[in-house]
Amino acid sequence: MTIIVLLLASAVATIWIDRNQVSQRHKDAIEIFRVSTTESVELLEHLHQHDALDCTADALMHLNTHLLMSRYIREIGVLDEERRLLCTTSLGLLPQPYKGGHRVYQTRAGFELLNNVPLAMADTEFLAVIIQLPPFNVVLSRYATGDIFASADVVWLHTTDGLISLNVSESNIASARRERAAQPANVGFRLHGMSYELITSPEGQDLVLQTERSFLTVFQENASLFTFLLGASILVGTLVTGALAPQLRQLADLRHRIAYLCNDENIKLVYQPIFDLGTLRPVGCEVLARLKEGSKLWEPEHIIPAIQAAGLHAQFDKVVAAKAIRELGLALPPWDEMFIVALNCFPESIDPDTLIPELSRALQTASRNDLQVCIEITEHSLSSDLISEVQQLREQGFWIAVDDFGIGYSNLKAVTALSPDLLKIDRSFIHDLEDEGLRSNLIPDMVNIASVIDARLVAEGIEQVGQVQLLKAAGVPYGQGYALARPMPLSDFLAFLLQHRPGLC
Repeated sequence: MTIIVLLLASAVATIWIDRNQVSQRHKDAIEIFRVSTTESVELLEHLHQHDALDCTADALMHLNTHLLMSRYIREIGVLDEERRLLCTTSLGLLPQPYKGGHRVYQTRAGFELLNNVPLAMADTEFLAVIIQLPPFNVVLSRYATGDIFASADVVWLHTTDGLISLNVSESNIASARRERAAQPANVGFRLHGMSYELITSPEGQDLVLQTERSFLTVFQENASLFTFLLGASILVGTLVTGALAPQLRQLADLRHRIAYLCNDENIKLVYQPIFDLGTLRPVGCEVLARLKEGSKLWEPEHIIPAIQAAGLHAQFDKVVAAKAIRELGLALPPWDEMFIVALNCFPESIDPDTLIPELSRALQTASRNDLQVCIEITEHSLSSDLISEVQQLREQGFWIAVDDFGIGYSNLKAVTALSPDLLKIDRSFIHDLEDEGLRSNLIPDMVNIASVIDARLVAEGIEQVGQVQLLKAAGVPYGQGYALARPMPLSDFLAFLLQHRPGLC
């Protein structure tokens, strides 16, 4: 009887924790939707009221400056009286006006939305969400809409025509499920057979998120949690570890094994040099992590989602930082100036009370005074709280870099408030450089911004040797990319440094 009680208690606790995780994903998605649509509508209203713009080069450059100040907007387009697309900030003037025939939905909040519009940007094809107020429209960041769509089984939107699904074909949705989503009384948590359903629809918002989780799926995806809750009650800790760890390692999904792989032994580091474009000599490196499991080497596109799902951000970043500083501290020859060591960190890991002692301890152990640790803040993570925490890192002598600068994630006001040491130009701007695309024309503006806030400017994604001279001419002093050097293991990286810095001993 005791075992049955413990089993039921562990099952209820596992379901409750899973429900809270789903609820948090819903809340995060709704906030992204609120902020991105508010930002879009405000920009469209501004353009509509104040900017009489056409498709001239000067007008498109002006629109591009708005992108630099936006967080979630990826592109701006200009429409004619028939709502045909005339030009965009990334494509310039189209050969002929385009009208795709996509349905325009009017939301209860008053803005117009187009969903699942196929677009191609920087050689990447995706289905876009577009908000429009003729004669302009804006394309929302595919990363933002991707986060929203991935947060729930069905993402509904209230329109003047009724409830529509944004992320799933409505033909695949049972009518009963649609009816539950449409009724305000159903908002919240409810048991539904051998599953539970969570519907989230904040007051005053047009978005409704609906997720149904079968208990079997909950226990499969939270096997380690459930097993721990149960096993910790009935077995000695050593027996729990010995009996359950082999079973967990056999689970097919990396997310279930990630906790056992986030350690010094399994995390393998590669180093990509950062160059002074004037001398083509290395001035530092970006540290990139891979995950080794037996003979399998997992790349970041697999690692990052698994770490996020397991909530192991801080543990992973701690191991990467300590290992990189240790490896470079032991093997890097004495450097004649500060050698930049750029570490990518999850926003959730930026806790000064934890991160500062960890980094300081690693540097002290390495006994090096020529390593300049630089924390890269990734994607759309800048916020007032994060800026405050990051400033504490800077006060302790650590550098801060803003990654993906210019694509809309790095809000210009937030960047100015942060005053980072490095600004890393997103690779999409470098991709357009040799073709003199509209996006590449913004690089001089980035040079000016970097000068104003006293930041070093680094170009990412240099894939053609000719881009180096163009970047130098534009005033960009530093760069990295496959044309200069690929990420490489430590031994190859050290040999590369010796080859390119012959003065080293």
